[in-house]
Amino acid sequence: MNVLITIIILGIIIFIHELGHFMAAKFFKMPVSEFSIGMGPKLYSYEGIETTYSVRAIPVGGFVNIEGMEVDSEVEDGFNTKSPFSRFIVLFAGVFMNFSLALVIIYFMVVSTGKMIQSEEAVIGGIMETSNAYELILEGDRIFEINDREIVDWDDISTIIKEEAGETPLKIEVIRDGEEKSFLVEPIYEPGRDQPLLGILPEYSVEKYGIIESFKVAGGVFKDLFIQIISGLKLLVTGRVKADDITGPVGMIKVVGEASKGGASLLVWLTALLSVNIGIFNLLPFPALDGGRIVFVVLELIGVTVNKKLEERLHMAGMIVLIGLILFITMNDVFNLISN
Repeated sequence: MNVLITIIILGIIIFIHELGHFMAAKFFKMPVSEFSIGMGPKLYSYEGIETTYSVRAIPVGGFVNIEGMEVDSEVEDGFNTKSPFSRFIVLFAGVFMNFSLALVIIYFMVVSTGKMIQSEEAVIGGIMETSNAYELILEGDRIFEINDREIVDWDDISTIIKEEAGETPLKIEVIRDGEEKSFLVEPIYEPGRDQPLLGILPEYSVEKYGIIESFKVAGGVFKDLFIQIISGLKLLVTGRVKADDITGPVGMIKVVGEASKGGASLLVWLTALLSVNIGIFNLLPFPALDGGRIVFVVLELIGVTVNKKLEERLHMAGMIVLIGLILFITMNDVFNLISN
């Protein structure tokens, strides 16, 4: 099941990425000979008017074969015959779609979950199992006094517990179903914290975001996610993260398995996370990647002429390096799965 879920998640992300290239190429009237999901031998294909749509045997990767990307190509309206601006849009469209997919997912998660609002009153929303109040104080109880000192709101609890910690056990008085109840509870101390705790959590209510507020919150979450991924990439480049820690498609099976334990919402969040990751990776200025090709198009836009044959050789070399990297990561994933 984890294998199937992994294939579906990666398939959606890759499909969205390639769809971006495909739609942009069609918009600028570039001929597209094939739109493929997966690599290797064809499992299924459909011959459209101008494009063959196919599914291939290896469920990793995909491509849009835009005609005219070769140096010596003479295809009418081919990729290299178009303006640098048109080529830039086509190359960037895949990354744009990955980012858009992630933003849409985050937006709908924000809309569906809403924001958590802490109760203004000192109402119990949960009790830690390690708490000495566990099974004494119940969810929904409202604390109104600790050691005969009045509790007005939640912040009063931590203040009074800190001041009264020497007088243990603490006398906790609550209102439950309209009745007053009293309990003697010994505070607990967690490692690394000087502040004594009762081990209780506040009550929260859920409030839906408005349409505009949802966009703002989703944008903020996307921004934070983007920055975190960039920071992780910097750690990898600087050697602070080992290459062995990189996870590829095979290793994703384990990641998906762990995420599936948290339910469908966590798998949806993982899809958004991976979509941003793949978008950023494709945007890297490395030959053969979208970002590497964009670099040469930008140079044209600013008037710098680059030998097309040299560019093609660089992209070919980059592709060889990428294939080697994929093989290394895949072997590392397989080794980790076997050893674990």
